[in-house]
Amino acid sequence: MKGRHIGEILRRYRKQRGWTVADVAIQLRDHYEVNVAEKTIYGWESDQSYPRTETLLILCELYQIDNFSSDFSEGVTNEFPITPEERKLIKEYRRHPELQNAIKKLLF
Repeated sequence: MKGRHIGEILRRYRKQRGWTVADVAIQLRDHYEVNVAEKTIYGWESDQSYPRTETLLILCELYQIDNFSSDFSEGVTNEFPITPEERKLIKEYRRHPELQNAIKKLLF
């Protein structure tokens, strides 16, 4: 990513909102049913570990990161922005694996 790390970006957005790591853990738990320890968030922000893809999308929603591609991957030539509605659809799709085959048949 040409010198930019996911952790650095996540920390910057959290601090822009004036939130502590504890605030983020509470919001993830209360609003998204994602239970993570503060230590885990510190690990993400220091690039010692990385959130799962669906958790990263939730963090983007929480931090109101509208253009994932530009914030997390400099130099991307084929930008494919995801709208908040599309993020919600992806989240629901992943929450219901029993429906995924039917959705694939419908769309493809």
